[in-house]
Amino acid sequence: MLRVAMVDVPHVAHQATGRARMRRAPKAPRRFLANVCAGLGGCELRRLLRSCGRPPRSALRVSRRRARPQLGRRLAREGFHLSPSPLSADGFFINVQETLSCQAPLLGHSLMHHSGEVYGQEATSTLPIESLRAVAEQTFGDQPLCVLDLCAAPGSKASQVASQLHIDLLVANEPQKTRAALLQANLLRAGVSEALILSMDGTRIGAIMPNAFDVVLVDAPCSGEGNIRKDPSAWDRWAHNDHPQQLQSRLNLQKDLMSSGWQALRPGGLLVYSTCTLNHEENERQCCQLQEQGAQVVRLDEQLVPSTPEGFLRVWPHWLDVEGFFVACFYKETTHVDPAAQMDCLSLGKMGFRRLKTSEVAGLQERVLQELHFSLPPGIPVMDKEEDVFLLTKRLPLLQKLLPHTLLPGIRLLSKQQISKELRLVAGGNLSSEEWLDLYKSAGGGLGASSLSLKSAVDAPTAWKAFQEMKQQRLEPDIVSYNTLLNAFAKDSDGAGAQEVFNEMTDVSVTPGVVSFSVLIEAHARAGHRKAAEQAFRIMQELGLQPNEVTYTALLRARLLSGDLLGAEDLQNELNVVGYTLLIDAYARVGNVEKAEAAVDALSMNAAPNLATYTALMKAYSRAHQLQGAEAVMSRMKAQGLEPNSITYVTLIAAHGKAKSLQRAEELYKEQGPNLASATAMIGAYGRAKDAERAQGVFDELCAQTVRPDAICCRQLSQALTGARPQSERKVYCKLQPSVLLSRERICNASRNAFEASIASHGRARQFCAEGCCSGFFAG
Repeated sequence: MLRVAMVDVPHVAHQATGRARMRRAPKAPRRFLANVCAGLGGCELRRLLRSCGRPPRSALRVSRRRARPQLGRRLAREGFHLSPSPLSADGFFINVQETLSCQAPLLGHSLMHHSGEVYGQEATSTLPIESLRAVAEQTFGDQPLCVLDLCAAPGSKASQVASQLHIDLLVANEPQKTRAALLQANLLRAGVSEALILSMDGTRIGAIMPNAFDVVLVDAPCSGEGNIRKDPSAWDRWAHNDHPQQLQSRLNLQKDLMSSGWQALRPGGLLVYSTCTLNHEENERQCCQLQEQGAQVVRLDEQLVPSTPEGFLRVWPHWLDVEGFFVACFYKETTHVDPAAQMDCLSLGKMGFRRLKTSEVAGLQERVLQELHFSLPPGIPVMDKEEDVFLLTKRLPLLQKLLPHTLLPGIRLLSKQQISKELRLVAGGNLSSEEWLDLYKSAGGGLGASSLSLKSAVDAPTAWKAFQEMKQQRLEPDIVSYNTLLNAFAKDSDGAGAQEVFNEMTDVSVTPGVVSFSVLIEAHARAGHRKAAEQAFRIMQELGLQPNEVTYTALLRARLLSGDLLGAEDLQNELNVVGYTLLIDAYARVGNVEKAEAAVDALSMNAAPNLATYTALMKAYSRAHQLQGAEAVMSRMKAQGLEPNSITYVTLIAAHGKAKSLQRAEELYKEQGPNLASATAMIGAYGRAKDAERAQGVFDELCAQTVRPDAICCRQLSQALTGARPQSERKVYCKLQPSVLLSRERICNASRNAFEASIASHGRARQFCAEGCCSGFFAG
């Protein structure tokens, strides 16, 4: 099924991508250890390597411009639980509510991400702007700032600047046109109207605009060793023979960018230099060279992380369980600038614009307020030769010099006399995810916008449609796009569809990585294609790709679903929390408490069991009819600070129901509160005790809360009534609706009659039946 010949991947380990495997220290090249880690003691070096072997921690930043009330609660409803980041006032780690699925919810799917309320950003990536904010308050006070972000795409730090600093102009540069368009769309989605997007060589900006900016950011391209946890290949580059030449090339670019940024910085301004690398050549050495040009080091706040002797910030991954990062800040000494040397500004007419009349501006403001409930930001409204209306910055001399290199002269307000989609995107409002994405695409989101549409697809057919639309727009899908499409087929348990996507990937020479193979294996596993999953795993290894814990968990699922528990046990030392939980759940199904406990112990040596893990263990005790053990698991869970959810309560209620321990089952039911899952379990408990009256009472209580019973709940009630009522009482009182029957649900005629008798004798239940909510239970 796998067309191996189409995958042109050299047999080398450095092609592997994806998360690093647990409990396995990355193979750090000796050259890297000698150059980067020479100052670390043996114990600290081991801590570093162990930390780099752990999966990365997902994080986000909340936008002060966009965030609406109860954001945390809305994120929690979608499966994201937040914990504060120590590095940023607006930063949070994302704790995904884990289930037995390898497919965790993606932040890019959420409405909060689409609307710009949150931005997925590494915790340490927020450090440059957090450091700048503290220094800028002391340096500039409340003065509105003119900021240059020299290497801005895709826009994380630029949008953070707009969110946290008082600015009147943000010039964001990206030399590649497609990435510059994505940068523009991301800033518009974040509600930033003060941005001017450039697409030019950043090393030339200083010569074009000397002494022009209050703040300059240089988040320089670098080796990326700090990102080893999400990109294991970063260290492998140190082992290549051409590494010295590659490193020197990066050093030259960084030096030129810093020199350009320093030239563009006005006297009395601040320059922030940052990288996500760990070596001294790209960090301290570059800073020393800037100091030779007269830069004064601004010592950064040690409350964030301990500063180096020079006053810089260097974050090692093992300190805070985050990505590695480096930040430095410099001050340009105030000098006299000759006013005659300041640039004269051409008139708007010579720049190709007509300034709107006062009456036109008033009419435009009223129109925008009425249609968008949005007030126009400060600026100069002008009309170009095509009669499009733009809002220009008031810093016209600066705009004049940069105009040839901008994507747009400012935010477009009107296009063909209609309010522009750029302005609609900035204004925001109560839009759906689809509306946000449509605006994002039209504003220049390009491949990024199409990727978001792909991620937001609810099923594989929808994802496939979005993928085809991407190609129709002449956008070339990248490996992330293909992996997202593979993921959609995996969620739909469509192994054949995932295989077709994988084959197309290789046909167009997009090299599959670890993530690609892992998701393909997951798709085959969910589809019950054990043989195909094993074959994909073998090919992956033959290509030199190192499987990670997600890969092994997908393979574990394939073996478990095929009934091969022994084969699944062979993978035990390679699993993550989800994999261990799946294995424990498999032991629970056969009531093997001893092995389930052993798996929990093995997991606890390297990671903390989560709620799903303990619930699976509780299920094992329940299956083995050991109520005390199940109750003890509940106590262990609470002792770990985990709050039992409805699945946990249902598991324990069902255990007591099987043992006919109704008093304890009722206590748990009241503790959890009536909901569909707990009510269904309680009805089942009463059914086992042949107490039809109380089973019916729980059903009526559920209906009284306008909770619509599902097929499983109806089956439990029908079984309770079937076992408790004589045959003579089972009469048909209502007509079923065959048009909505579920073919996979089957019960005997006696159960059907018993349930219908219940429907006839209880008004509220009869109402639900008339609406068709329970009739779908009966089929065949």
